[in-house]
Amino acid sequence: MAALPSKHIPVEYSAVGVAAFLLAALRHNDTVSMLWDRVKHDARVRTFDRFANALTILFAGRVIMMEKGVLRVDAGSEPSL
Repeated sequence: MAALPSKHIPVEYSAVGVAAFLLAALRHNDTVSMLWDRVKHDARVRTFDRFANALTILFAGRVIMMEKGVLRVDAGSEPSL
């Protein structure tokens, strides 16, 4: 899976696009397993490898964090109004 979109890979199928999709799909008190069960049938995600790569991007960018087994959006990354 390509990390970035290209002429041949639409943004929603790139790792960055899947990461954005996962961030939008993330609910309060979701674990990795709960999120996977909800999104695994989506054509953008398709495989656990794609799912894991997208989560890695979110963790590396400090967009999400894990707290007691629960995925959380990092408070420092939330936009302020």
